[in-house]
Amino acid sequence: MGLFLRNKQNYLDSVEWLSKNSTHLSKPTECTIKDFEFLRSVLKNKRIVWLGENGHNIREHNLMKSKIIEFLYKEMDFKILIFESGLVECYSANYLKENFTAKELLRNSIYSLWATEENLPLFQLIKESDLNLIGMDINPSSNPDIFLQFIHQLNHLVSQEVIEKIEYIESNVFKWYYRIGQYTAKRKKVPVEILKEFTDFKEKTSTSINDLRAYLREQCVLHSEDKEVTYKFKIIIRCLQNRLYFIHQINNNHRTYKKLRETMMKENLEWICNELYPNEKIIIWAHNLHIFKNYKTLTRFEPLGSLVSDRIKEQSYYLGLFMYQGETQTDMGQPYKISKPPKKSLEDYMHQVQSPTLFTDFLQLEKNSLNKWIFNKTIFLESGTMQTLFRPREQIDGALFIESISPPEYLKRSE
Repeated sequence: MGLFLRNKQNYLDSVEWLSKNSTHLSKPTECTIKDFEFLRSVLKNKRIVWLGENGHNIREHNLMKSKIIEFLYKEMDFKILIFESGLVECYSANYLKENFTAKELLRNSIYSLWATEENLPLFQLIKESDLNLIGMDINPSSNPDIFLQFIHQLNHLVSQEVIEKIEYIESNVFKWYYRIGQYTAKRKKVPVEILKEFTDFKEKTSTSINDLRAYLREQCVLHSEDKEVTYKFKIIIRCLQNRLYFIHQINNNHRTYKKLRETMMKENLEWICNELYPNEKIIIWAHNLHIFKNYKTLTRFEPLGSLVSDRIKEQSYYLGLFMYQGETQTDMGQPYKISKPPKKSLEDYMHQVQSPTLFTDFLQLEKNSLNKWIFNKTIFLESGTMQTLFRPREQIDGALFIESISPPEYLKRSE
């Protein structure tokens, strides 16, 4: 009995320590950007902020991340937002944002699972300001026309022949995305006759993309004195390179695809941070499992956050988002209820503090008997359902915990 009481007291002491060493916040619907003033000291030496989420379809995560981004932009001069969405589509939509409403900008850029009412204020801010959107994924994330709209805006720089070649590439990339996707989404083998046709397309398109990239590099040299022109050519080259990456991975098995996708996102992210925007402060929006910074599974899967260079890691602050209870849905639209986290899990400790929203900075902590769970193997519920072991301090620099979550309010398709 003495041991039981001692363990219970240690647990209660750990909860009390956590409460005293955390920032207590209101419900996500009630928070304003003034409530995030504490981030000024937490992030004062950081150029890159990673904003995770423990599931893509969570209203409260969308709300909190959008408000944090507004604070970082308005108060700390962060100017670039990188989404876990197509680099090609996000950059193109951002370039054309003056022509779009906030809803059109959202729909023409990021994946539809974030096309929600909660994210509209963020995209209104992007539209009206010099907060710039770009993606890091190689997969297409919106419609097949957006990159072409961007290219047509540059018809004074590229010939009609180049435009027609890109039009062919874009229309067929999307065609094959949907055609192959019918099988890969169900993890089925693609029929041999379709696979042969796709292989022929891939060979022809790879040659075309490589020829275009070589031509555009020559144009960069010819226009080397005009930084604005060479900048546009470099963007087109990168977009075409992403299409090349995509068509070469689309038919891989699920495990290989997952690894390659992380590697390609890592390459895109480093190009954005080091070459495209080397002097800007940057925010990254992605799932928690993409941002873990020292993570490797038994199958040798490493996420984007672990793959990036040490230089990027040193400039970064990794913030994971978590939740305790509520309902949401899968990426395929299936509703589900969050499981009850086990005792002494990350979610349980933070829940016991009894705050609707709680932020804890792990980065500056010294290990002691009351916070050792942050340094030791601790359970968290991946997507709110799957018990997963990790050492919080090794994988993230801080945690933002939301007590209760709900599904987002999706924009109607007709809007």
